[in-house]
Amino acid sequence: MKILLYIFFLFILIPCNGQSKIQKENSELDITTTSPKINLSRITKTWKSLNAIQKDWIKVEKDKDGYLIYQPCDGKTETIKLEGANLTINWRLENSQKFELEKFTRLTGNDAFRADGYDIKNKIGFEIKARIVDYKNGIVLWEFNGNKWLMTPKENYKSFRIIKNNCKTEKKKELDFLPVEY
Repeated sequence: MKILLYIFFLFILIPCNGQSKIQKENSELDITTTSPKINLSRITKTWKSLNAIQKDWIKVEKDKDGYLIYQPCDGKTETIKLEGANLTINWRLENSQKFELEKFTRLTGNDAFRADGYDIKNKIGFEIKARIVDYKNGIVLWEFNGNKWLMTPKENYKSFRIIKNNCKTEKKKELDFLPVEY
């Protein structure tokens, strides 16, 4: 009888200890994951005109499970906005940076463009390239100043997994993602 009671308690206590460990790890990370709510991610295979290029973009990360939108602990998810002859980059922690576009060219195949611009405030020249790398998932590679960002039109925001790194009382470690390899 004692052996049966011992086995019974083992089966009850082992799962509880395992759950406690998982809950502790999640509380240390303090992240919230939201599953996609809609399926809008597909974009056109080519940009037939400059007006066909979406105007508002948000940065996308990639991990072993696929693409996601990451909301950092402090700061904001990076975005890019095209407004007429201006391009604004909203950085994670820094202020936005606005460029006047001087030259805007679609590249061969119409799945990419490049732009030359100038930041009057900081007197910085600027070159940016954008290329569709995964039209089914709505992913475009943006390259500028040595940065490579995977981005999607902001209208696709809810069609991606969203990971929010919470930090209500103190700074938490930011998550790491796969490198951009295009």
